[in-house]
Amino acid sequence: MADTTESATSADEGRSPRAGNRVIHVVVGHGLRTYFLNTVRSVRTSAPGDQILVVDNASPDHQLRKDLARIARGDPKMNLLLRDSNSLVNGKVGGLYDAYRDAFDIALKDGFDYVHLVQGDMQVLWWDDDVLARAAEIFAANPLCVNICTCLLPNDRAFDGGLDQETGETPRFRNFGLSDLGLYDLDRWRQLGMHFDNDELEHGARYLSQGFSVICHPWPTDAQIPWPAVVRNGVQQGQEVTLTRPFLLKPITKSGIEQLKARNWTWMEDVCIPWGWTCLTPMWTTDVNADYVANRRNEVARRGLRNSLPRWERRGLDDNSWRLVLVSQHRPSLWRLLVVVPAREIMKRLKGKVRTSSNG
Repeated sequence: MADTTESATSADEGRSPRAGNRVIHVVVGHGLRTYFLNTVRSVRTSAPGDQILVVDNASPDHQLRKDLARIARGDPKMNLLLRDSNSLVNGKVGGLYDAYRDAFDIALKDGFDYVHLVQGDMQVLWWDDDVLARAAEIFAANPLCVNICTCLLPNDRAFDGGLDQETGETPRFRNFGLSDLGLYDLDRWRQLGMHFDNDELEHGARYLSQGFSVICHPWPTDAQIPWPAVVRNGVQQGQEVTLTRPFLLKPITKSGIEQLKARNWTWMEDVCIPWGWTCLTPMWTTDVNADYVANRRNEVARRGLRNSLPRWERRGLDDNSWRLVLVSQHRPSLWRLLVVVPAREIMKRLKGKVRTSSNG
């Protein structure tokens, strides 16, 4: 395990006095200061009585690490682990799973019942005791479920083949027996000898083959920042959204939480509202790419052109007019959306025609 260079308190201090169902919220991030700090603040605001462990996975941004240390010093329920290395064994996520293993070792050692795991480009929109109570029922009914997804999913997942959605059943992941996010039953994790590999596809497929399942919580609490900047191979791609409101996404109101609990399923687009900026919806949790374009074509075939074209999500703007949309922060960038992606699509089609002519 890497050195713990900053710690606000021991994990035993400041815990909820409840005898059971103790949860530790774990935030793991690398760089992306605005997003990372937004995640940490959203956890503390949503679950002020719970313990939080923040793991900075060797961020090169020294100011970010100073900011995290400052927050930890003022929060008796927060522990901070500043890791000193981020292996690039996985080009997509670096040493993310090293950080996960460190966090789970701490949670297990300190006797928590559950880990609620989020990454530093996400926001916890709400949290209460009902989340754990409902999760406990799901775990009890599914002995080979160790991991419940608490993340809102974009509605493109309805037709991308990634979910099993049988009538009357809570959806579950079709291709993963263990995922990278959500709520984990630590007692079951320990008893079954679970562990993360260095690639989600690897441990996801391995545990799936053993009969494990990742079930989606009917009342999701977390949202990935749509159209985010990302870090790949240790390099940041894209610009972060500039924070102009208390959070990047509007927290769900009390009445909104009651409505969410009255349903058995909620898509990301139903409740995820960029606050002070605007983005395309249906939303996407990566940059605009060929998959997004293909999904829009599939939607046109399913629902018709009028109901399928993306639109600007502007509910989080103070002035909900189109004038303000034009001058707001956009995700994805208008240049990429209107110029780069269409140009790539045209070139792809031209190359296909050239290959067809050559083969003919």
